[in-house]
Amino acid sequence: MYGCTGRCLRVNLSAGKHSIEDINPELLRKFLGGRGLGVKVYSDEVDPKTDPLGPENKLIFVSGPLVGTGAITGASCNVVTKSALSGTIACAKTRGHFGAELKFAGFDMIIVEGKAESPVILSILDDKISLQPALESWGRTTSETEAVFKKNLADKWAARDTYLISIGPAGEKLVPLANIVNDSFLSVGGAGIGAVMGSKNLKAIAIKGSHSLAIADSARFVRVVTNLINKLNSAPLTSHSMSAWGSAFFIDLCYQKGMLPHKNFQGAAFTELTELKDIGTKALSNAFAMRSSGCFACPIACLKKTEVNNPFFKGKGMAPTYWAIGALGLNCGVSDLSTIGMANMICAEMGLDPIAAGGTVATAMELVEKGIADRDTLKLELRFGQGEDLLHALTLMATKKGHAKRIGKGGQALAGEHGTSKSFMGVKGLPMAPFDPRSIQGMGLHFATCNFGPHHLYAYTFIEEVLGVHEKSDPLSTDGKPELVKRYQDLAAVLDSLGLCNWPLMGVKFNNIVPMINSCLGTDYKADDLMKIGERIWNLEKLFNMKVGFDHTHDTLPGRFLNEPITDGPAKGQISKLDEMLPGYYELRGWNEKGEPRGDTLQALGLKR
Repeated sequence: MYGCTGRCLRVNLSAGKHSIEDINPELLRKFLGGRGLGVKVYSDEVDPKTDPLGPENKLIFVSGPLVGTGAITGASCNVVTKSALSGTIACAKTRGHFGAELKFAGFDMIIVEGKAESPVILSILDDKISLQPALESWGRTTSETEAVFKKNLADKWAARDTYLISIGPAGEKLVPLANIVNDSFLSVGGAGIGAVMGSKNLKAIAIKGSHSLAIADSARFVRVVTNLINKLNSAPLTSHSMSAWGSAFFIDLCYQKGMLPHKNFQGAAFTELTELKDIGTKALSNAFAMRSSGCFACPIACLKKTEVNNPFFKGKGMAPTYWAIGALGLNCGVSDLSTIGMANMICAEMGLDPIAAGGTVATAMELVEKGIADRDTLKLELRFGQGEDLLHALTLMATKKGHAKRIGKGGQALAGEHGTSKSFMGVKGLPMAPFDPRSIQGMGLHFATCNFGPHHLYAYTFIEEVLGVHEKSDPLSTDGKPELVKRYQDLAAVLDSLGLCNWPLMGVKFNNIVPMINSCLGTDYKADDLMKIGERIWNLEKLFNMKVGFDHTHDTLPGRFLNEPITDGPAKGQISKLDEMLPGYYELRGWNEKGEPRGDTLQALGLKR
């Protein structure tokens, strides 16, 4: 079986036992692997009404067939479960080396079920599988957990090649904003997944393997990969912008287009900010000594490692990404890059999702600003623009100390507790990624319809709406946006299922990647064949959410974006025109006016309702 190991490790924490199972090749044909395989297995095995934090819920880690093969950016491992924050099916993405190491250990997938009596670490080291006591690591940060585990390994050389995925104090305390962190500092996008892992008393999974993977046509595969690397090395965005600053290079562009949120999306981060020179790439380079790092088999090297030494926080981690600057910084009214960098590192150490945490703090700050809540009710000082308030809140909410556990429940719960939903900027319970939907119409449509909530990682429409890499798409126009959104949603599902990153799309077209897929797997896919699989996966996720209780009324945006025009910047006067785009999107998807997949659509995709 080319690219895949064909094996699944099932771990029952309640019984303290594990078993090894074969993966049905038919599932790989229909769903590729990775996200698709994880969603299919999860949908088949878990009742949609299951409590996310109950022992009946499952946690699935699954790497795609191209992961570990040397395919460009073939590094992604997906984590599938039901989110403790949103209640939707959730699929997070790891980066770095954990996904490849899972394949080298001889497995495509790990299914974790049940609940351990006391904290444990699942150790998979060169075919030696065990559940080890984790009391020594419980309560520690994610980097400390990795350091302690490796220190206790007898073989120090093996320790260097061992990779961990773990939760921090936030996951242990079942904070709904908790996520999972791998390779010490890489946050896995997916709020609520860390709480699921914590509910199982699973502190970490450690992986090291020495198995090899078979490739169908190695000679052709090497030629295709070499050609793709050359293309990426000659494309400006992948060879320079991403390599120099990572996703932070978006800040300059999105600032100029008025897309950056400010103070909980009450305005655009434009005239209210000091200057672009304070938050842009030049400022980032001056604020941090950055060292480039790449995920497994990635020529782009967009990860920017750095360290800070501050009385409030001292440690190593990632320099601020676009998402950190937008969500933890500007949306909270904070423009000091040093503070934003510390906030991002605190999230990684504590195991908090940075976008969800930033959106929640911003919600609290607006409630205070408008007099709906105050310091006495929150038992926290939270004011827009005050970086120390932000850092203090992040640290406390992760440990549920004092009354910070109230805002740790998330922005939606916090706003509801104070009798208002207008201040929560999110969809399906998940706070918004830092793109204002009024100034980027396609992304707004995606935010409203995404199966996982308003997260940019599941449809990179900004590749066209902001960068114009393959086509020019006016971000303020609704023309062609239903087609653009559906295409990028389906494409993201394909790449996630194969285990590939989306960033190469800034340098090459998807058609250029297809020969790499076929030469690796021994298939003869055409681009349309793969896109059909992506559509199948998207609809399967939709069906699961419908069984949970989500319907067309949840495919919307907060009223602020639909009714209140942006007051400043290049997008001044704009609102989200979601109502214009949604019917066309439903029609393209083959769904009825209530956003439900029609019978003929499901039949054509090989699905049943």
